[in-house]
Amino acid sequence: MVSQNCQILGLVLALIGFVGTIIICGLPAWKMTAFIGANIVTFQYYWEGLWMDCVIQTTGQMQCKVYDSMLILPIHLQAARALIIVALVFGIIGIIATIMGGKCTNFVQDENAKARIAIASGIVFIITGILVLIPVCWTTNAVIREFYNPTIPDGQKKELGPCLYIGFGSAALLIAGGALLCSSCPPNDEPSYHVKYSPAKSTMSSNKVYVIYGKMVSQKCQILGLILALIGFVGTIVICGLPAWKMTAFIGANIVTFQYYWEGLWMDCVVQMTGQMQCKVYDSMLILPIHLQAARALIIVALVFGIIGIIVTVMGGKCTNFVQDENAKARIAIASGIVFIITGILVLIPVCWTTNAVIREFYNPTIPDGQKKELGPCLYIGFGSAALLIAGGALLCSSCPPNDEPSYHVKYSPAKSTMSSNKVYV
Repeated sequence: MVSQNCQILGLVLALIGFVGTIIICGLPAWKMTAFIGANIVTFQYYWEGLWMDCVIQTTGQMQCKVYDSMLILPIHLQAARALIIVALVFGIIGIIATIMGGKCTNFVQDENAKARIAIASGIVFIITGILVLIPVCWTTNAVIREFYNPTIPDGQKKELGPCLYIGFGSAALLIAGGALLCSSCPPNDEPSYHVKYSPAKSTMSSNKVYVIYGKMVSQKCQILGLILALIGFVGTIVICGLPAWKMTAFIGANIVTFQYYWEGLWMDCVVQMTGQMQCKVYDSMLILPIHLQAARALIIVALVFGIIGIIVTVMGGKCTNFVQDENAKARIAIASGIVFIITGILVLIPVCWTTNAVIREFYNPTIPDGQKKELGPCLYIGFGSAALLIAGGALLCSSCPPNDEPSYHVKYSPAKSTMSSNKVYV
């Protein structure tokens, strides 16, 4: 029991560290502008990441540009790119191995094999933490050395960005989670004997064979449903953060395009032909169209429902041991399927609503051509995500085979005592 709790705690810590690794991989905040001196009036903030640098103005506008070449970057950022990508790959392998060899799952039946897989997954997580720690320490050392270098002008000095602090925490969590997974398997005190049995004649009827086959099919349906729902949930996260619900409509042959306009749930962006991108968060929610206001709320609620559905599916899956009662597992699986279907509907409503609004505005003759928008990539991703969520939920609802053996409630009446009072005293 203690070993199982250690495994769960180790996986949770490693997952948090893995999420932190994803954040520092995409967030352009490894270095930031150093504020030196009392006479400097700050109008812009400069951020540098692995893939782009950004300029954030005090008005809230943000302008980002992807690096034109990798060779112009410092050697520590070039190495950080490769090491962080490798760390993400190792993290995915570690998560899969931990789930496969966990004590609360049934993917592997042999306990000794489970112990070996758990130790291997812990080693993978420790390697992942080291791969994250190397570029973070390297970049921190470079920033500090440049900061205290008197030959570098004050305007060119940088400070440690938030990604470095997140990187240190993520590496520590990955290493701690890996260590817990390595130490969660107690030593086997009992020697293992290899006993061979001669095959006995099968006495199982054909009905029981079909029941076992149905259970295997049901388990595969649950796994497939969870995979589809997870892909749909990731798509929902993408459309929530990506400012690409609407885009500039290119109408007419004489238009020379110099800028692309994108609109999302939280900000709008202008992408220039040079590759620079300038984004601005909406100043007020009330100035947005009613369909975007509703889309914000519905997508957030869909994300909450999706998280609940994932947790419920894992708790009630046929390949896990969180719940022992098979009937309770069936009810939990059906409940998780219903939650995923609701999540898909919550995603489908704002996507359809926004699509209808864009099409109606596009064909409205009273709206000038320069103000018309087209369907953005997020709407197509939204349709696909909603379909995957609903399909995954339907599979989870239909993955429980009918119970062929009816359950009878047998009641026993108390038998009359035939023992004499004398014998009782004796």
